[in-house]
Amino acid sequence: MSELESISVSKCEINFLPGTKDYRGKPMSEGREAAEQSATLTSFRVESSDELNLIVGLLEWPQANPEVKVIDLLAGLEKHNELEQRGRMSITPARDGNWLVVLSVLKYNVDKDRFTLHAGHLDQIDEYLGQSFEELLLAVGALRVGTRAEIDEETARTANQLAVVVTPGDIQTLAVTYTVTRALAVINDFGMDV
Repeated sequence: MSELESISVSKCEINFLPGTKDYRGKPMSEGREAAEQSATLTSFRVESSDELNLIVGLLEWPQANPEVKVIDLLAGLEKHNELEQRGRMSITPARDGNWLVVLSVLKYNVDKDRFTLHAGHLDQIDEYLGQSFEELLLAVGALRVGTRAEIDEETARTANQLAVVVTPGDIQTLAVTYTVTRALAVINDFGMDV
């Protein structure tokens, strides 16, 4: 992989860390009873104007679906702890062999007094992002953005979920997706104004 430039997204700066590393852990897609495995880790750093300094990684497991998760929260406000606890992003195979990511968003849940994952809606994301999320994703390398029915011919109960399809290993699009749906949502207190 060639060296990637840093990307500015709203209040965040994404910097791609060179190379890959070995990682030991339990794949999210295997559930709570998962056995520990080794994965290949490709990392990026997300820094924001509100003190967030976060290392996030794409984990590619040999026997499970890939995922994006926080590796290390180096600095931040108390609310940024939510990213470590509830910020994982699962990746599943799309019907064409590419990767599909459901665009769930961390949104403040008043009843639980914390951020939880909710279905994403482009108009809401666009509002706190300050630009078109779909256009941003397509500009950085996404193959398709829309409902799972529109972009992956899904017909099950998940057909209306907002999702993005990316080329396998596309760390740039995955980093932007993570930053907007997880980090920026928390930074902008998404859901607290309800």
